[in-house]
Amino acid sequence: MNKNKITICALFSCVFTSGLYAQNSSPYSYFGIGGFNNVDDARNISLGNTGIALEAPDYINSKNPASMTAITTRNVVFNVSGILKYNTISSNQGSDKRLNSNFTNFSAALRVSKKAFIGISMQPATSADYKISSTIPIEGTALEYPVTYEGSGGLSNWGISLAYKLNDNWSFGGKVKNNFGTIVRKETISTTSEVEISRSVRYTGFGYNLGTQYKKNFTDNFQLTLGGIVNFGSKLVSKREVSYTQNQDYTNTLTSDLSSKNSSLPLEMGAGFSILAKERYRMTFDFTQSNWDKVKNTETSEKYYRQYVYGLGFEILPGKKRFETISEAFTYRFGLNYDTGYYKINNAGIDKLEATVGLGIPLNKVNLNVGYGYGIHGLQKNVSIKENYHMLNISMNILDTWFKKKYID
Repeated sequence: MNKNKITICALFSCVFTSGLYAQNSSPYSYFGIGGFNNVDDARNISLGNTGIALEAPDYINSKNPASMTAITTRNVVFNVSGILKYNTISSNQGSDKRLNSNFTNFSAALRVSKKAFIGISMQPATSADYKISSTIPIEGTALEYPVTYEGSGGLSNWGISLAYKLNDNWSFGGKVKNNFGTIVRKETISTTSEVEISRSVRYTGFGYNLGTQYKKNFTDNFQLTLGGIVNFGSKLVSKREVSYTQNQDYTNTLTSDLSSKNSSLPLEMGAGFSILAKERYRMTFDFTQSNWDKVKNTETSEKYYRQYVYGLGFEILPGKKRFETISEAFTYRFGLNYDTGYYKINNAGIDKLEATVGLGIPLNKVNLNVGYGYGIHGLQKNVSIKENYHMLNISMNILDTWFKKKYID
């Protein structure tokens, strides 16, 4: 194993032994277990966040574990992804602008035999990062106290994926992951004295995913790929610690266990297709349904609803097999994604619409994917808080070959 491989392995060892939290900087991260981060590769995000039916010969497609079976000659792939996001949050009280960035995905996939594949990953699943100022009424009077709500932390997960190639057309995959992390919610009430109530909730729980892909070539110029996934609902075992601080000089801490039945992630099912024409033009479509209406949470009081997500992508591959300039090897991507959301505020659903473009740049043993997206969170007119954001997604896929036989000593 050369020095580059040793360095990569050391990096993954450090990542897998520590927590990883991405910051949303969104007021909507107040709800539930925080806002869900988009931890997919920049290629998936640029294609409207699709990928259930996308093959992955030179990158890691976290949408469907069965896609690992496309890894061919270079039998090891490493992935590092990150995001830069600029949010504009507006309400009837004014607007706020925030800039944040973080890593979103560390993963590796390895071909261990002709038909068997294995992968590992570390991802920040959710994050809470908000500060909201409001008032609460004083009982029996017309007066109000100022109150500030703050949140931080989130859930991460590490996982192991396995995939098996049944034949040239059909493949299956599965993933086991452990969700873990802490979310801290602070409530500061200013009266004649200042009282701070801090609730720290620690979560842990395992999740299980299954996926399949089926590929069929109808002619030399037309290929159809179908995909399906099931992410089984998982319980999150919770432990809460509550502390009360008055005038920053007195603290009382109470630790209590929460019932795991009231904290969970929903059952999610998805299907997608990918059409490749003339080996150059690809269209992708994904649909997923998450049964949030079956989930209850004790930390916040909102009611959950069934969530539907639709994604559409279009990709233009290079028109030549050999390139005189690097620009001739570029891959161009476009996408659109609509998310209905899974909760309501004042009877208004918090949906999201996102448009994306991207570029794939091959660099010897490295594939660089860059994507830009613009999104609106809270499309309905009666939503009190609207969030507009610009985001830049970058992922680097490192291709390598291990276990290669030496023919000359």
